[in-house]
Amino acid sequence: MDRKKSSSKSRHGISEGHRFSPEGDFIERLEGSERRESIPIERILPNLGLRREDVVADLGSGIGYFSLPIAKHVREVISIDLEPKMLRVLSERVRKGDLRNVSPVRGEITGLPIADSSIDHVLAAFVYHEVPSQEELIRECARILREDGFLTVIDFQKRNTSFGPPVKERKKPEHVLRTSRKWFRLTSRHDAEVYYQLLLTRI
Repeated sequence: MDRKKSSSKSRHGISEGHRFSPEGDFIERLEGSERRESIPIERILPNLGLRREDVVADLGSGIGYFSLPIAKHVREVISIDLEPKMLRVLSERVRKGDLRNVSPVRGEITGLPIADSSIDHVLAAFVYHEVPSQEELIRECARILREDGFLTVIDFQKRNTSFGPPVKERKKPEHVLRTSRKWFRLTSRHDAEVYYQLLLTRI
């Protein structure tokens, strides 16, 4: 995941120092062999505990790295992103795959265009470290989740890896747990070399 220095809003609708640039062959950068090997869908999805009746919100969905595989296991996926280029690619993939349960939606992840208590599972994959206020992000996730709904946070380990943001921009799992304890309890945790995955239950 290549990033460049910028003071503008990111594709998630937030001001931050390093953002993904959807230029050139950005699809390869988002879904190339290195990323797929380091962030394997087949290992991550079973830890989500998805149910066929679930409505899932994928925050900062990009071109559907998580949204498209998840759609095969749930009732509906709402894919939120602010970057039009990402959403255009995702919409075309949805059309070609005839995935009628995936809804690409343009919006900010700290001001979600989603009704209160309407989501079963929120996925916040590799966006937690980007927002200026992690508490604001977690509060918004809690708002849209139904009682006993789930939030999965996936983000980069706070150490050097072959891709991803600078180490100083990353947040440890303990940071997520401290920020979320007002609204969530930890259900499970999985650590890999590049990323960690936390499953949190709405309280």
